[in-house]
Amino acid sequence: MDTSVYADRVLDYGDKACSDIVTAIEDALREMKAGQKLLVIASDPSVSLDIIVWCRTTGNPLLRRPSSPSEREFLIQKGA
Repeated sequence: MDTSVYADRVLDYGDKACSDIVTAIEDALREMKAGQKLLVIASDPSVSLDIIVWCRTTGNPLLRRPSSPSEREFLIQKGA
């Protein structure tokens, strides 16, 4: 991930199953202001699709996602 990108908050989801990650992201964003960025760290391989779809349907831009299987960081910007 490009280290020049600043995250206002970090959600380290670790090795947890993806079933509750959307809820955890929503909870974290609820406490943030529009335009702020949330760095989500998650290693479950199925998380990627969940986050991509959730961002599209909620209007919260996904600024960065893993480009290789070894990466685990997603950067989400809180929408308006």
